Amino acid sequence: MLDGSLIKGWLLMKFHRLAWFTTIIIGVQMVLAGIIVGEDAGFVCPSWPYCGKSGAFQITGSLIFELVHRFVALFLGALVIWLLIWLFTSYRHNRAMVWTGCLGLLSLLIQIVYAGMIVLFVFPGVATTVDVLNSMVMLSLFVHLANLAQREYQIKQGDVTAEPNVESRALRPRAWTLYAVGMLTVAAGAVFRHTGASQALFGEDSYILSHGQTVPPSQVISQALLNIHMATALLLIIAGVWFARVAFQKKRLTKTAILVIALIVVQAILGVASLATKLELVVVTFHWGVAGLIQGVIAFAVSKTYVGTANRTRFRKVSGHVA
Repeated sequence: MLDGSLIKGWLLMKFHRLAWFTTIIIGVQMVLAGIIVGEDAGFVCPSWPYCGKSGAFQITGSLIFELVHRFVALFLGALVIWLLIWLFTSYRHNRAMVWTGCLGLLSLLIQIVYAGMIVLFVFPGVATTVDVLNSMVMLSLFVHLANLAQREYQIKQGDVTAEPNVESRALRPRAWTLYAVGMLTVAAGAVFRHTGASQALFGEDSYILSHGQTVPPSQVISQALLNIHMATALLLIIAGVWFARVAFQKKRLTKTAILVIALIVVQAILGVASLATKLELVVVTFHWGVAGLIQGVIAFAVSKTYVGTANRTRFRKVSGHVA
């Protein structure tokens, strides 16, 4: 039986905490999707959204990963519906939250429908790039929704919350540039991976075969796509350093800037390790997971240039004065 206090805790969860929890589940779902790609398990279920009749297929590790992936997707859908109902009943006065929540729902619907079409119509591997980029957009939207909800909560608690100051607004174009370069890097990496070029470098073709394709990219094309991905990674490093430099000048989002730089360094190491290990599943999955984490942190930085940072000092009346 479920513990009563646990159920009560869930029912009384603050909206911003639920929004952050939903964001984390999106990240988990993205990592699971990376494992599915690494295992070439996208088509182990013969149908969608169900997995076919019992006994029609063999239970394997790949099938288990795919079933877990679909179960988490169902759980994520329930969380988003819960968020939207709560949003429209208690926060409909906040237009920014409403619009962000609606766009987040739209992104989730696109993700669900497009993923189903990939399975039902056996799209070529490169088509999954759209799925990858939309997942990054969805993650970013829910990061922003969580930030907006947290500011709303802080206002209700009496925290001193100001609109973004001049220094924060000055970071906005740098943050957006960093975000755009991050998306470009993700797109280049997704094309390199989902065209089968990454496997073709090592004489393998299991991924494209699972998508009904029989001709892998040539070594020339594969190397060219790798070089493009490496070039975008270099741009990301430059954009990250530029953002960090301005962040330290303005003394805003410095911790976020440090985290972005650290994650980019880790990502570069994982990229090299992925090639050195010939796409070892664990390494490649970490590489993809850190890519999502980088974009999530950058989205947090972009969001903060609009939302601002709350002052943790609360209004307190002391001897008739505000302390």
